[in-house]
Amino acid sequence: MSKYENSTGHPPLAWPSAWGNERPPARLIAALIVFGVGAVIGVLYAVSYSISGNTLRATYGFAGVLAALTLCATALPNLRTRRRNLPRNISPSYSSGGQPGLRIPYISSWRPLVIAWLGSAVIFLVLRGLLFLSHLSSNTNSGRSAIDTGGIVVVVVAVAIGAFMIRYFLTGKNRNGSITLTQSGISLLFSSTVRSISWDEVGDVSPCMVSNSRTVRIRPRSGNKIRVEIGRSLLDRMQRGYYQQNMDLIAWVLNIDPPLLLHLVQFYWQHPEARIELTTNVVIDRIQKGELI
Repeated sequence: MSKYENSTGHPPLAWPSAWGNERPPARLIAALIVFGVGAVIGVLYAVSYSISGNTLRATYGFAGVLAALTLCATALPNLRTRRRNLPRNISPSYSSGGQPGLRIPYISSWRPLVIAWLGSAVIFLVLRGLLFLSHLSSNTNSGRSAIDTGGIVVVVVAVAIGAFMIRYFLTGKNRNGSITLTQSGISLLFSSTVRSISWDEVGDVSPCMVSNSRTVRIRPRSGNKIRVEIGRSLLDRMQRGYYQQNMDLIAWVLNIDPPLLLHLVQFYWQHPEARIELTTNVVIDRIQKGELI
């Protein structure tokens, strides 16, 4: 817990209709059920081949189970719809060489979980590739051989993408991720990228859904773009155009109540006279009292 009183002392803020019903997204629940069932099937598959002495297929089955479970673990925090507590490491007067402001970091478990899922998925794919190779070396059927060869190509490409993504999440000076609200504007830091926009350039702050996640989207005024600073990341360079159009703040990654995040950004966008509070504990008091509307 931070040095501030961690729980908010006001009734939950109104839930925007743009986020649908106040419950976990149906698609997310369906996906978790599918991967959960897949993990059970994978265990049965692995145990069956382990008993028969087929080590490669047994290992392949257990790798699939691990990939399914780590994917479910990554998605689980998104099932929690509302939050009564403030983020653990929320910090006003935060400064890292720029202006001081209110900093909200990403939850510490998010990146390791994503890396664990990517790592287990790469292992699963490598083992799938070995199975294709074993079929290819022992099969004389030309049609089956073509399928195995195509499968190997797909596996190689997928493993390369997985390794690329693991490197992306492991590198970058801002790899832990955070957002910061200052007197001048908002910045979003992740990996090698810093996205920022001044309050005067903000045209709209609205709720939306991004990948089944409740998101606060910040759009610049017509004729303006979000400023983007990118390091060496190829992936971020490829997405520069998208980064310049929208700044998406995903509530569950910040471990904050979605309506609270929405009204927090909207309040300081619409009340320039109050932005000095972002450099003091007054912003925490305002959040705890729910005085954001």
